[in-house]
Amino acid sequence: MRIELAEWESAGDLDLSPAVIQQLARSSAFRIGPDPAHPNRWTLSAKQHVGITCIDDLEVRVRPKVRPDRLIELLVTSLDRIAWDHRDVAWAASDELIATIAGAFLATAERALNGGILQGYLTEEADLYAVRGRINLSRQIARNPGLPLPIAVTYDEYTTDILENQLLAGAGRLLLRLPGLTSSLQLQLRRLEYRLLEVTPIRPSPTPPSVQWTRLNLRYRPAVTLARIILKWGALDFEDEGSTNAAAFIVDMNQVFEDVVGHGIRGALGSTLTVDLQVGDYLDAHRQVPIRPDIVIRDGSRVIAVADVKYKQVAQKGVSSDDVFQAVAYATRHGLPECTLVYPERPPIGRLEVGNVTISLAAIELNQAHAQRTASIRALADRLKRASLLRSGSSSAQ
Repeated sequence: MRIELAEWESAGDLDLSPAVIQQLARSSAFRIGPDPAHPNRWTLSAKQHVGITCIDDLEVRVRPKVRPDRLIELLVTSLDRIAWDHRDVAWAASDELIATIAGAFLATAERALNGGILQGYLTEEADLYAVRGRINLSRQIARNPGLPLPIAVTYDEYTTDILENQLLAGAGRLLLRLPGLTSSLQLQLRRLEYRLLEVTPIRPSPTPPSVQWTRLNLRYRPAVTLARIILKWGALDFEDEGSTNAAAFIVDMNQVFEDVVGHGIRGALGSTLTVDLQVGDYLDAHRQVPIRPDIVIRDGSRVIAVADVKYKQVAQKGVSSDDVFQAVAYATRHGLPECTLVYPERPPIGRLEVGNVTISLAAIELNQAHAQRTASIRALADRLKRASLLRSGSSSAQ
């Protein structure tokens, strides 16, 4: 059974098994409830997550609002600040997110491996019947007291089973589990698996290991970046249950949007000002009410601007009162007359006045081309900086 949704879309009149209902209810990616129009049937709603998940015999696909190839660019920006080559996804771009991800990964992996499979030294410990490397005396005494053999040794092995290749192998294996790939993509993934047959695949994880880049492994960087994206968003966790064995590639667009806007503003202002992203703080003097604004801009030790990023359908539903209360709290905490809320689509109004606090509403549209989006983020950063300078000037004049 396949259910296809767009972001924030719902599908009703669904006949689902109790096991599937239970897992979907625990997932942060979906909302499930009884269908009021159809007794004993269910309604499934997508939230801010996009991608694919398979639970038992159910396959759920959530289409992103942005083009799949553009989403790859955003994910790369979110995870690893590299100059992304759009040719890597041009040949594979389609309306299918997973096919585009797989095509882009294969293109970058093939280019990396065509220069030869990277090798490196790994430190190994073993008990052998001949000395190799150096004898590990402390382990020898602890494990084989009084016995000459086997000998506890430590040695360096020159091997292809290193982190860079492990990430590629893990991402390729995860993609092979996902349904709906064309036979051509499956064949290419099988070829990649064969080339990395002696490599231990990294398992999906919300925090895949990062690689230290040098001139020796730099050709792997685009492929490894995509591999880490695949492994990160392939780790589907359900509350209180840990990871399931469901095949999944689910992207939290809220986190991507926060990263793109936050790091974009930091890049625009970082040379002159300090930009803190999601640093915990307290609203009250007794530190009883925790807050975590997405963006806090400082000039030295003085906070000059604060902003919060909201991945919401503000154009359709209007500005949430919770968003306004949050913005007022952040402005109050830092003694500012203004706080900015940033949305992925243009809000119905440009500003709100709440007492002595002005709530400015701004938009950074993810579907824009890279150059346009960068210009929009820079304009927002300049606006935040300029507003603080105007306030400082007026305060000095008084």
